[in-house]
Amino acid sequence: MIDTAIAAEDTPAKVQISRAADAIANASPRDIGRATGTTAANLALAVAPGAALARFSPMRRLWMARPSPGPFPPPEIKWVRENLGRDTPAKRYNDTAPGARPGQAPILMRTLQDGSKRPVKFDGFRGEYVIDRKLKVVDAPHARDQLLRQSDVLAQHRLIGIWEVPTPAQKIKALKLLKRMKVTNIRVRVVKP
Repeated sequence: MIDTAIAAEDTPAKVQISRAADAIANASPRDIGRATGTTAANLALAVAPGAALARFSPMRRLWMARPSPGPFPPPEIKWVRENLGRDTPAKRYNDTAPGARPGQAPILMRTLQDGSKRPVKFDGFRGEYVIDRKLKVVDAPHARDQLLRQSDVLAQHRLIGIWEVPTPAQKIKALKLLKRMKVTNIRVRVVKP
């Protein structure tokens, strides 16, 4: 390698340039990309090593920082007594939702256009996620109305909803219904009963 460098010193510049042009003409796209990337990276490190460090330092502080509560107050979750009748599979499925209380349902208050408030029920609450369990997804007028009420109250409180369904087939039905109703603030996941 040293001998090659010494021999290159004795070679006239005109010959070296013609050899480099010949090597570029016969290079593959991969070789050209590798040379361009290496040159650009070396140039960036040579010109601004301090800028690279300055850029990563605030990002590290941001990564280590704790999230602030933000400009929006946390939502007021109220609990109301819920009577689903006897011990049924649907009742057991709803009562085992994350953050659920057996025999009670979390509600969020929805503000209507006339200024009045109405409660919207869910099955559980965990952090910024409100959970509603569905044993069976139904595409009926009352189910579509409930979907729109839930989406509206979630948007008002800046929350994300999660529908939990028992099977992948029910998940597909739920996703089709959400897409058809143009609801984007509710996610769907499969949770076995």
